[in-house]
Amino acid sequence: MIPTMDGVAWHFTGPPGCEVDDLGFKRPWDNHGCAASDTPFELGQLAYEEFWMEYCQILIRRQKRWDQIDPRRNPKCLRRFIHKGIPHVLRKDIWLRNSPPRGTPDPNYTVPFEVVESIRKDLQRTFPDNIFLSTTTSRNALGRMLFHLAHHVPLIGYCQGLNFVAGLILLVVKDENRATDLLISQVSKRQEMYDPKLSGLRRDIRVLHALLWSRCEKFCNLLDELNIGLELFVTKWFVCWYVEVLPMETVLRIWDCLFYDGDVWLFRIAVRLIREHQNILIRAKTIDQLIQAFNDLGKTAYALNCHRLLADAKFEPIDQNLVDKLRASEELDYDEMESEEASDKLTKT
Repeated sequence: MIPTMDGVAWHFTGPPGCEVDDLGFKRPWDNHGCAASDTPFELGQLAYEEFWMEYCQILIRRQKRWDQIDPRRNPKCLRRFIHKGIPHVLRKDIWLRNSPPRGTPDPNYTVPFEVVESIRKDLQRTFPDNIFLSTTTSRNALGRMLFHLAHHVPLIGYCQGLNFVAGLILLVVKDENRATDLLISQVSKRQEMYDPKLSGLRRDIRVLHALLWSRCEKFCNLLDELNIGLELFVTKWFVCWYVEVLPMETVLRIWDCLFYDGDVWLFRIAVRLIREHQNILIRAKTIDQLIQAFNDLGKTAYALNCHRLLADAKFEPIDQNLVDKLRASEELDYDEMESEEASDKLTKT
């Protein structure tokens, strides 16, 4: 199957010698070198160190460019700079640029008890390896963020996976009030993704399938042969915006683009990941093998090399206009299908 590094640093984003990164994630390795070892976990460390040596130079160059030009004052080049990576010290500022303060929720709406309980249960499961979120104070802040989201967007209430989205936003923004504004702003744009019927999620998975047919025909044929839908493999990608799917530095780079350009990046990344690994994915003979192959995508060297992945995804011939057009088409087709099914039921009765 897919060559992976089982010891990949899933959350850690700091230099190899650092104990804890800027977001509060602990280094998953001890202080001992492992160059002579070949266990999967230690190979993951070696791969991370090799990646970091190259990526560190990219970060230094990009920081210098931001310092020299400061694209925040030049909208014409800001998008290009964001696509190439926002320096960590500026990420909060860029993310919050288009995040207005949240409005006043409906005073007559009360968040249901079961929603509050679902939020409470997920707090302990949110990044347990993070030193900042391990405190009661931070857990309570995360809980309040999710409660405010449920209050402001009753259509959603709460959906599993949003705890990771909220947690990462809080770690980057480091201000509960503004982090809540950003969370509500971004999730509100995608509330159909999280409604009780997951209507937006189902639609977008159909859109992704349509995009893949013209780019990864062999993979789509495999899905048909196995009689399985794409939702089994990519639901978490869209619900969590790739958190807990790809390495954290890659997720941050995706979010840089997602918050600025919109949902088109969810599709670009998905298509790019599947295209890059199509020849290996189609070797799967069973559903279980294909599930394992998808689970391994986030452990590949390609997934870790965020700069290359984002550069490749940028040149996928997919723009927001195409996404919107396909969404409209899929919604129309789905409505017609439901209408036909309802008509058939009436005829039978």
